[in-house]
This record gives sequence, structure tokens and C-alpha cells, in this order.
Amino acid sequence: MNTENIEKIFTDYLKTDKTQYAILLNGSWGSGKTYFWKYSLNKIALDNGFKTIYLSLNGISKIDALEHLLFLKLIPFIGNQENTLLKNTTRILGNVINQASKAVFKTSLTDIFKDISVDSFNFSKYVICFDDLERCQIPIKEVLGFINNFVEHKSLKTLILADETNIDTTQKGYDNIKEKVIGRVLNFELNIAVPLPQIFKKYEVNNPDFYQFLLSKEQVLINILLEYKQDNLRIIGFYLDVLEKLFPAFKNIDEKYIEELILFSALITIEFKKGKLTSADYKDPKGIDDINEHYYSLNIAQTMRNSEKEETARDKSYAEIFYEKYLDKQIKNYFFYPSVYSYILSGYLNQNDLTTEIKNRYPEVISPEVQDFRNLLDYKFRQLSDEDFQTLSANVLKYAKEGKYWLYDYVQIANFFYFFSKNKLIDQSKDDIDKILHEGLEVAKEKKQINDRVLENLLHFGDENPDVTKIKQLVKKIHFEIKKEEYVAEGNEFIDCLANKDEFALTAIFEKHKFSKELFQYVDDKLFFDTILKTSNKLLFNFTELLGYRYNINNIGEFLFEDTTCLKSLKDNLAIYLDNTENILQPRKFLLATLHEKLMLTIEHLNDTRKK
Repeated sequence: MNTENIEKIFTDYLKTDKTQYAILLNGSWGSGKTYFWKYSLNKIALDNGFKTIYLSLNGISKIDALEHLLFLKLIPFIGNQENTLLKNTTRILGNVINQASKAVFKTSLTDIFKDISVDSFNFSKYVICFDDLERCQIPIKEVLGFINNFVEHKSLKTLILADETNIDTTQKGYDNIKEKVIGRVLNFELNIAVPLPQIFKKYEVNNPDFYQFLLSKEQVLINILLEYKQDNLRIIGFYLDVLEKLFPAFKNIDEKYIEELILFSALITIEFKKGKLTSADYKDPKGIDDINEHYYSLNIAQTMRNSEKEETARDKSYAEIFYEKYLDKQIKNYFFYPSVYSYILSGYLNQNDLTTEIKNRYPEVISPEVQDFRNLLDYKFRQLSDEDFQTLSANVLKYAKEGKYWLYDYVQIANFFYFFSKNKLIDQSKDDIDKILHEGLEVAKEKKQINDRVLENLLHFGDENPDVTKIKQLVKKIHFEIKKEEYVAEGNEFIDCLANKDEFALTAIFEKHKFSKELFQYVDDKLFFDTILKTSNKLLFNFTELLGYRYNINNIGEFLFEDTTCLKSLKDNLAIYLDNTENILQPRKFLLATLHEKLMLTIEHLNDTRKK
């Protein structure tokens, strides 16, 4: 039933005199029933002259506790019309709560309430909303019996919120008591367009730019949520938090890619929160990274035809199910973003990877310097006209001096221009070329754009000209200078993961540097030790486990022996700390001692397996 009809029925219920039944609002967990009460039905009740009380039944295990909780909820509304005994008890109860100490008062709530009941209260102008009926630990028929006392004898206007699919309706007597207490069951269907603007307000103060972004994308979000029938407010809240984390990457990018990210993050969030994807899948895209506009015709349809020919049944892959569930109408707007997929499932977002993924979505724009480079630095340069050759060679030298080219391009520039100079094809001497290349490399290295594979390929081949080799070695030197800066930054990121108690990010860093000797090489030893002392027990345990996984290989010393310097420093500092620090609480002391032992065994293993 839509919310407009529910509001009308609820209004009529309030206006009906001396009702003797309650209304049950039935809907799945997270569907927004509580939200609907808070922002709609509650207001309707207030506008009709009623006072309202909200009471969650979640976890309540005794009727006495329920009655006491209801009494506490009534305290703010007690006035002159209530009897003296009720007001006096309220005053006593207020003192108990304020003192917050049973030792001082030498009594309990049960003692205070033994001579009084909520029956003493006049309920004629009140509406009570009982939420989470299915989560109450009291047998349902007893809870409904308690509520019926007020509904039938006090004409109390009562709304019960529940998910009937999670109620054991086989309990003896349930049907009879339900029929007696519940006058109407209203099946709740949330129109997500109604609460969404109110949900956005969560970000209005702390992140106003993101709040304005949500308002601008309100209809886009509504369309996605409606298309995939998502009205679970918990899932929607998680989804909006995901978008908030991605939002910094949305600035100054094409609208098409923003909407791709909005859609993709929605689909992965739904799958994750529905349990179809788990945190363990954060490195496994399960085939959905291969989905594109041609996916169905090239993969699914072909597979189905083969299956029909073989006349054998087959199970659909996860990617096929995903495609059919979400992408039949949205395939043109779908693109797989690895960093977003990993973030939603693990909690760790690599902003640099996301920026690169977005950048790679743009069609290649060939700049003038690249066009001239490609036209000139090819062995077909002999086919150029004199005018074109002179123009292109002058342009490429100019761009090279300005640092416009990628670091590794300077080796090819050197190769050709030394040849041009030697054969008098250009006016510049070898020294002139040297100067231009050195100046250009100084500018180009500031871009800090490096690629290990490109350098490896470059170094694989020898050079006929020793001057070209010198440029190649200079490029190699610059490459490793930048690489070192990156490792220092990643070392700081590693420390930040420990300091911020981010276990997913810590695991991701260990995985990224599985066989990389640079993980610990550029970590500040003192900062590392200080951070270990400040991190949580949980992360301390996880870090110790990750160390075990990293070095659990027979010949690991051949690859990671350099780690021993940092690990030994941490081991020695821990030993001093454990020997000289008194009153270290447990299990903290045990965890630190375990880490110290793990470090000793690891260092010994690295030494035993190092290259001799």
C-alpha cells in the first residue's frame, strides 16, 4: 500500500472516537517504517491534537520491563490531571535516574513500581508507536496481550511496526490475539522519492558541497533506486556514504563518467548489502569486469547456443546473472571501476587508482608535441619533405627542452637527434643536443610519471651510440629517484593505516607489496615503533598475522632479506619497552610479546634463506 493511502487510513483512525483496536504497519527490515512514523504519521498525530510516544520493543524480555519502559516514556507528559500517587512516584523515579546509583538509593525500579501501574494514566489523547515487534524477546501473544489492555480498555490509539515475515505465527494462540488486537494490517510500500531529500540533510552541515551534489542528482538517484526496487533505507544510507567518499573525484570530470560511477557504485552496494558479494571478493571481480555493450552477444548468447547444441543444462555464471539482473537496459551506462569495487567490499579506497581509472575513460587526445614526435622520430623521416623535416625537428627540440615529453621518450629523441646532428641534417651540435635533453629531463621529471615495465624494456636493449646510453642511464636515475619518493609516500601510508586502525587498508598494502622489498625500506623506524604502541589490539593482532603470511615461504630471504633492518629495529625497541615498562595491561602485553616473538622468528628465517 502506498504511503498516501496509509496516511489517509491513519488520519481516519485518529478521528474515530473510542477505537478498540491497533493498526499494524507491516514491512521488511530497513524499508523505512520507523522513518515514515517519525516524519509523517507522527506529524499527522500531532496536527490532530495527540501527544505521541515511540517505544522500541527490540530486546525487551519481560512484561515488567516493558511496563517500566512505557512509564519512563510517560514521565514528560504527566500533568495536573494525573493522580497524586502517579506524580509522587514520578518524582521519586526522577531522583533515582538523576542519582544513577542504586547504592545511594538502596532500591530498584521493581520496588518503586510495586504500588503503581501505567493503568493510572489517562491515554485518551495519546498515540503510542510500538516498533520492532518481531525483535521482542517476550512471546508475541504476551506482548499483544499487554498492548490490548490499553487498546481495548483505554481506547489508546496504537500503531505497531513489524516485519511479519520474521514473526513466528505458529505460536499457540497467536492468531486469536492478533485478531483481537489488530484492526488493520497495512502493508508498507515506501515511495523513496519522499524521504530521500530528508536523508540528504545528513550531509548538509558537515559536507555542504556533497549535499548540493545530491540535490542536483536527486532524480538520477531516484530513478536508479526505483529501477532496482531499492527502498531499504539502511542500504540507501550505506550507498550515499559510498558516494560521499567518491565525491572528491567527481570534480571537473565529464558528466557521463559521474553517472557511470553513480550507477556502478549503486549496483555493487546492492550486491554487497544483499550478500551476493562479500568482503573476501574485493580482489575478485567475478567476471563483471568483462561486461560491456558487446558482452551479451559475444558471451552469453554464444554460451547458450553451445549449451542448446549439447543439450545439457548449465549453471549461469555470476557475471551472467549480474548482467540480466541489472544491465539489460543500462549497459550503455555501465563501466567497471576496480578501485570502487574494491572500496565498497573492503572499505579501502585508493584515490590515485580511481583518478587514473577516470582519466583513462577519456578518449585519447593527441597533443601537438606527440603528433610531431610520431611524425618525425620514425625511420620513414626520409620520406618527409625538406620543409616538413625542418619544421618537425625544430618543434620536437623545442618541446623536448620544455619538458613536454614522457621521461622515457628522451632516449628515442637522443637516438634520432644524435644521428641527425652527426649527419648534418640539423644545425645543432652534439653538445647542443646534450644541453637540450638535460634541461628537458629536469622539467619532465617534475611530472613524476614513471612506469617500471617501460623502463625494464628500455634497459633490455643495448645502444650503438654510447651517448644514447648516457641519456638512458640518466633516465634510469631519475626513474628511481621518483620511485623512492613513491615508496616513502607509501611507507607513510602504511604508518597511517596503523595509526588510523584501518585493517582493510593495511591488508591491501601488504597484498600490493607482497614481494616488494620497499614496503619497509623507507619506513621511519621510530615512527613505526611509536605507532605500533598506539594502535588498537585488533590491528596489532592483524599486523602480526600479516607478517606471518608475508614471510611464510621457504626461500623468502632471497627476495626480502633487506626487510631485516627495519624488523630488527622494531624487535629491539619492543624488547626494551617490554623489559622496562610496568603495568602493561592484558591482553595488550601478550599481543606485544607475540609480535616480538614473530619478529625474532621472521628475522631468523630471512637470514637462513638469504642468498649465500
